[in-house]
Amino acid sequence: MKRRDAREIAFRLTYEMVMTGEYNPETKDELLQNADGDSKEFVCSIVNGISENKAALKEIITKYARGYEYDRIYKTDLAVLFVACYEILYTDTPKAVVANEAVEIAKTYSDSQSYAFVNGILASVIKEETK
Repeated sequence: MKRRDAREIAFRLTYEMVMTGEYNPETKDELLQNADGDSKEFVCSIVNGISENKAALKEIITKYARGYEYDRIYKTDLAVLFVACYEILYTDTPKAVVANEAVEIAKTYSDSQSYAFVNGILASVIKEETK
């Protein structure tokens, strides 16, 4: 499985968490049933990392979502931002790769303007939080 596909699974699991407040192990098992070991490890590290750092990630998203209250951000966009912000701040994945793939996920799953919103927040996170 490509890293992009694994990242999309992490996004889908995070979206479920944003909507319901928790991860569903059955959903994770279903989405990862055909994944190789590296992909499963990657997805689990992202999902667990988001869970462990949710408050800090929420604070960062809120900080850079200027003009938007956290509760009014589209849930799809929040899920994309949680995954991307976690990867940018807590992994060695190249930041440009993370931002580009987050924008592509936003284009696929959210409305036509969301990718610009996501891209703007991630650009600020990269510029300000990774100095």
